Amino acid sequence: MMKMDWSSELNNSICTVSQLRKYADLSHDVERKLNEIIKRHPMCVTPYYMSLIDWDNPSDPIKKMAIPSLTELNLEGSYDTSGEAENTKLPGLQHKYEQTALILSTNKCATYCRYCFRKRLIGLPSKEVIKRFEDAADYIKQHEEINNVLISGGDPLVLSNEIIESFLAVLSDISHLKFI
Repeated sequence: MMKMDWSSELNNSICTVSQLRKYADLSHDVERKLNEIIKRHPMCVTPYYMSLIDWDNPSDPIKKMAIPSLTELNLEGSYDTSGEAENTKLPGLQHKYEQTALILSTNKCATYCRYCFRKRLIGLPSKEVIKRFEDAADYIKQHEEINNVLISGGDPLVLSNEIIESFLAVLSDISHLKFI
């Protein structure tokens, strides 16, 4: 197997049912249902993760984590299981716990986990992801009770080093922050 760097690995991710068909034997009915699911809850699996799946094992943990289940067509329940909407202070910034701010830096992940509690925004265009980091930094500066900031998303490690570095530089200059 040819070795790829992380960005090539992400760019070659399996994100459609037609791509998935190369790995799994899918009936027409299952394909149709998976296409419905993927429209609402995207699938994206790196070639490396696909290589780890034991397709003969119906209980394969990586398959369960990364490949949509037909049960995802059941849309009962809440899409905001942790009450994020009520704690959002501005798009991409949540302040749920007194000492902690959460910055949603991206809606992208290397693999879209099927159990993700942020399924409503992962992989889809979202108003919940940070658009103006400066506004989030200003909010944090004005709230000295905040001593730690979580940078999350999606997975912030899919962002460029320059973006991550800029986030860390700005946050490091806030005197009351102890942890980033």
